[in-house]
Amino acid sequence: MSQDTTIKESFWFKLCAFLSLTDTEVLAESGRYDRMLAYAMVFRQLVTFAFTFLLFTYGVSIFLSPVSAYTAGFVFALTLFFLDQAIIGSDWALRNPFKKGLPFRQLFGLIPRLFYSLIIAIALATLAEISLQANAIDEQVQKDVIQNNQEYFARLATFDQELNTTVDATETKISQIQEELTSLRAKQETIKNTNESYDQDTVANSIKNYQVTLDELQRDQKNAINNVAELNERLSQTRKDYQYWFNESILERTGQDGRPATEGPKYERAVKTYTQLAELIPVIEAEIIASKERLNGIEANIVKTTNTLNDYQLKSNTLSEKNTNLILNENRIEQLNNELQKEQQVLTQQIEDKQTKLDTYRQKLVNDGLFYEQKTGMLVRYLALNKIHADPELGEAALIFSYMLKVFFIAIELMPVIIKLFFSPFSFYSLKMYRKMHIALLEEQAKLDAATAEFNSKKQSEPIEPSVPIISQSI
Repeated sequence: MSQDTTIKESFWFKLCAFLSLTDTEVLAESGRYDRMLAYAMVFRQLVTFAFTFLLFTYGVSIFLSPVSAYTAGFVFALTLFFLDQAIIGSDWALRNPFKKGLPFRQLFGLIPRLFYSLIIAIALATLAEISLQANAIDEQVQKDVIQNNQEYFARLATFDQELNTTVDATETKISQIQEELTSLRAKQETIKNTNESYDQDTVANSIKNYQVTLDELQRDQKNAINNVAELNERLSQTRKDYQYWFNESILERTGQDGRPATEGPKYERAVKTYTQLAELIPVIEAEIIASKERLNGIEANIVKTTNTLNDYQLKSNTLSEKNTNLILNENRIEQLNNELQKEQQVLTQQIEDKQTKLDTYRQKLVNDGLFYEQKTGMLVRYLALNKIHADPELGEAALIFSYMLKVFFIAIELMPVIIKLFFSPFSFYSLKMYRKMHIALLEEQAKLDAATAEFNSKKQSEPIEPSVPIISQSI
């Protein structure tokens, strides 16, 4: 065996021949072009296997575990690999149909090959589209779940609202008890702080002092009110006197009352009097304003003193009844705590009963077929993809993308056949395989003819034996 023959029949050469389903003897005798063509076919097979494995694994990993996804992807890609291997192994028989006319019989025989390639391409394109449109499909599946479960959630919400009536009443009662407890604890703190900051004698003396102060302020208020009233009366009388003397001066000067017009002593006295009165009016008004301000100050002090007196009176009442109030408040707090604990236990039981009833009702709705469970199977995702195609907003773009993807995979699957049919020359490997096949057919035909002749000769040389009747005897 020569060195060149050893290289051709190496391990890698035999592996390449196995993967491409080619005859090692014929391939070894063929030229470099045929061997490179076989290597290219094997390389394309491996790339297609890797691409199919990754694509299918990603597609099923959405709803399967990683181990299951890798296993399913490997089995699917390996199946396609061996199918592609069978197709590649038959590619040697393809000729360029336009070399010697149009061989319709040969082209008709390619229909299964083309049909299979279309099926594989469309299946891969659909799987790739499902994988690439995973987010849109998830949104569509979620929309379908929400749409189909509207009645389920509506009935569940209505039933939950009915059950919440009792629970809400108990929660309201608990809230009221807690508010009362907070108020009582604040009162207890106030009583304790009052007991620490004041004593009964100090509070009593303060009450007496503020009571005396309040009495004095009330007297001052009364005097201020009387003073304002007197000033208002004085102001009114001054304005009347001013008007009288002003009118008298006009009468003396004009003589409108029948007297002769003169500016004598009476006129001068009238002018002097109403002039003095005019100067007195602003003085009285200023005194009235000052008296009202003083009255307002007195009234503000009365309010302040009254509030302080009330506070001390409250402290006095608290101190005088502190023991009684402390005991009553502590008893009430203890009673409210017990009541609160009971209500909380009731609330806990009500919530548990509500959850039990809610679960029972939910199971009833599920048994009635009102709950649509979200699924992530391949069929569900395919149906969701069809709904995306039918969507009035996204459907047109999704369909264009789908068609482009299918055309891409169809081109990948049909490209080897198209190249072999229309562009590749009839290789030496194909010529040798045709010759080898034809010689094998002729040899088998010769053997069949020889065997047929030998059989016919033996059959003619054998003597014909007469038939002997069989007589049955009865016992």
